[in-house]
Amino acid sequence: MPSTKLNLKHTYQLTINPVIHSLIGFLPLNRVEFIEKIRNEVESNPMLELNRSSTDKTTGPGPVIGEVERRLEKENFKDRGFLRKNNDRLDKNRAIELFTANSVSLAEHLIQQAMSQFDDKELEIAHYIIYNLNSDGYLDVEIESIASLLLTTPVEIERIRCIIKTFDPLGVASRSLKECLISQVEGGEESDRLRRLIENHLEDLSKGKYNEIMKSLEVSREEINQLIAHLKRLRPKPGADFERENVDYAEIDLLLVKEGNEYTIKYIDEGIPRMVLSSYYEQMLKQAQDKETKSYLKEKFHNANLIIEGINLRKSMIVQIAEVLIKKQQDFLDFGEKWKKPLTMKEVASELNYNESTISRAVSNKYIATDKGLINMRSFFSYGIKGDFGFKHSVETIRDKIKKIIDEEPHDSPLSDLDIEMKLADLGIKISRRTIRNYRDEMHIPTSSRRREQYALKNS
Repeated sequence: MPSTKLNLKHTYQLTINPVIHSLIGFLPLNRVEFIEKIRNEVESNPMLELNRSSTDKTTGPGPVIGEVERRLEKENFKDRGFLRKNNDRLDKNRAIELFTANSVSLAEHLIQQAMSQFDDKELEIAHYIIYNLNSDGYLDVEIESIASLLLTTPVEIERIRCIIKTFDPLGVASRSLKECLISQVEGGEESDRLRRLIENHLEDLSKGKYNEIMKSLEVSREEINQLIAHLKRLRPKPGADFERENVDYAEIDLLLVKEGNEYTIKYIDEGIPRMVLSSYYEQMLKQAQDKETKSYLKEKFHNANLIIEGINLRKSMIVQIAEVLIKKQQDFLDFGEKWKKPLTMKEVASELNYNESTISRAVSNKYIATDKGLINMRSFFSYGIKGDFGFKHSVETIRDKIKKIIDEEPHDSPLSDLDIEMKLADLGIKISRRTIRNYRDEMHIPTSSRRREQYALKNS
């Protein structure tokens, strides 16, 4: 007699909170895109209408807008680039991970590719790399910083980064223009010459030194022209199609006000149309006898409520995140860049019980007006290097210490990068000479031999 087996199969189904589903389309938008989205929703849903008493006020500057304008007039602002546990937590985090916004960000585009490429541990590293790319698609954070934070080796971080460079768009996560362009070059003899052109002669090319390039590469002028034409097809800024670089006054979302030693965040409501439910169509829904009409209006009524709740949640989330950032980085606001503490999106996400990708979306393209200028919300994050006694040093602090060491060096015997490495080690900061060189280059500080020549000229 054949045996009978009972197979139990567990199935898991993710239930998406409808309000969070509505939020997904609003969260990554900047202020201008958000306003346009509101107007589109009103046009497509008869149950929604603009609150006329609210929109009438937007014809002139409201109290918060007026305050921003006064601050903008006071300073010639430029973007200085510093310049609760809920029952639906799983729904909230997973929904935002699984659904993309109308306009896909660079991070979202890359994470989708990473999920099919890496295992869980590798994916954690990939997340840190991807969420720290600048608007051009380059990785500014030092490899050693990420390795220290994730308790792994720089070699492993570099391995993951090199794989990400092969993602679409090619060259993303590069550390320099040369690396980015070379990553986009295919195989073949002509490609080998193109690599050599990029590696050794970009500066010569910008100065029009074609004879020197022809001699070095052993090519004719016609071949040089072909290489240049190929070079122009490469993308020096692989992330440019995903991120907006220009900051317009109309895109300011928050105003930071300091009273005494306390900071207060104000969300700029003025200028944003406020949606309300249409009393006319609500009444029609109550009185409708035709089933088809009633069903249509009921669906629109349901969707309208979700949209209004999603918009309110977007506002509260952005303010909530901003308040945490300001609390954590008050020294940065008070005293400047070098006082920025190490702070990651993972830490903020943990404090607010959100997913790290949620934080990334919420701060994307969001700006705060302050007395020090416009600050991108992403600028509050800073990765650090673990020093002695478990203390983390921010990248900004390390750069400042390197500059101070060089400023105080003897002019007759300038310090090499090895000397600087040893002095930093005495301060409990252990970083490689390569990292020191990168930081020195970023600050436009020449090598020790070049500094010796400059000191000699200055004293002659």
